[in-house]
Amino acid sequence: MRKLFFALYILFSFDSLDAQDSTFARKDLPNLFMDCDYCAPQFFKQEITYVNFVRDRRLADIYMLGTVNFIAGGAAEMTLYFVGANKFKGQNDTLVYKAPPNISDGDARDGLLNTVKQGLLKYLVKTDLIKKVNYTIDVGAEDLEPDKVKDKWNFWVFNMSANLDGSGNSYQNNLSANGNLSANRTTKKLRTETGGWYNLNTQRFVVNDSTIVKGRQETLGGYHLLAFTVGKHLAVGQFATYFQSTQQNLRNSISYFPGIEYNTFSYEEAGRRQLRFIYRIGARYQDYFETTVYDKKSELYALQSFVVQWSQIEKWGNVYLSAGAWHYFNYPQNYSASIYPSINFNPLKGLRVGLWCGFSIVNDQFFLRKSEATANEIILNQVQLKTDFNFNYGFNVNYTFGSKYNNIINVRFNLDDNYW
Repeated sequence: MRKLFFALYILFSFDSLDAQDSTFARKDLPNLFMDCDYCAPQFFKQEITYVNFVRDRRLADIYMLGTVNFIAGGAAEMTLYFVGANKFKGQNDTLVYKAPPNISDGDARDGLLNTVKQGLLKYLVKTDLIKKVNYTIDVGAEDLEPDKVKDKWNFWVFNMSANLDGSGNSYQNNLSANGNLSANRTTKKLRTETGGWYNLNTQRFVVNDSTIVKGRQETLGGYHLLAFTVGKHLAVGQFATYFQSTQQNLRNSISYFPGIEYNTFSYEEAGRRQLRFIYRIGARYQDYFETTVYDKKSELYALQSFVVQWSQIEKWGNVYLSAGAWHYFNYPQNYSASIYPSINFNPLKGLRVGLWCGFSIVNDQFFLRKSEATANEIILNQVQLKTDFNFNYGFNVNYTFGSKYNNIINVRFNLDDNYW
């Protein structure tokens, strides 16, 4: 892993503690529950053999909550919150692992493993396992230099990606292609990002010997963000976009919005909780492939938006809420508004429940074309149709009971293939 400013990591081994027997759990080892969506459970069970992994947080002596924020150019900041229970009650800690852009999966996994080990160390020294711990501190010569490391890229990160995939059979085929390009620079005081994308999807269906239906969707766009930090709770900036879509009848859509954001919590807590209020005001110019239902080929709009976003991650689960609205100054009767709440929680031992939904009111489809859509265009989703609202919802529940231990690794006859 590339060193940014300095590297200090603690590696510890247990010189006489063998891997746990695969048939039972060790009663003298602390119980750990990892609440971490991006952690690979089998890998950590294999590498950390001096704790008992349990299936529910209420069975744990050590609760570890992992969150992730994706930052400049694809870099990831993974925050690990350790909370002690039972004999470790009151012993809490927070550690951060930063994975730079384009790091290999193996290096990222090893870096995260070392951070987890560091977090567990303060608990292990409170047990008899302290007698079996050896550790080293690896500080390179460059880390002892008095001057800070100079970044030859001046914090700029560039990213390019492209994807091509297709499928087919004797009566139909489809092809999808997309590409992305971005340049990002992030510091404590300033964040700027510029990027663009292109998406293409083609479809072909053979209905019978004389009828073949074809469809094509194409979108492309670009964006530019510039944001300035103003203290621990406030940010100001500007956002500009360009967008083109055959589905939405948009030949060109150009927008510019200055904006201001206030976060009730400090930005340093963003990985754990946020309550943000965002206001934007600006202009949007659009011209169309075909004349719209308003008999327009182009139009200039003055508009504003207000958005509230709340997210919080706790031991009991997490909650997320986003609500906002657009309003048009020169068309005051037109607007759109939406709300998207979700919650995932662990109300009882072994029980996990998740609920999410979304609802939006739509009264700003200025781009709808005047000519009626054909049956084929509707079936292939080639054009957007008039609607007054959109909604979605979902619910899931999972209940697990039985042995509280979850240490054993056995991946024989993995069910990931399609041959069952």
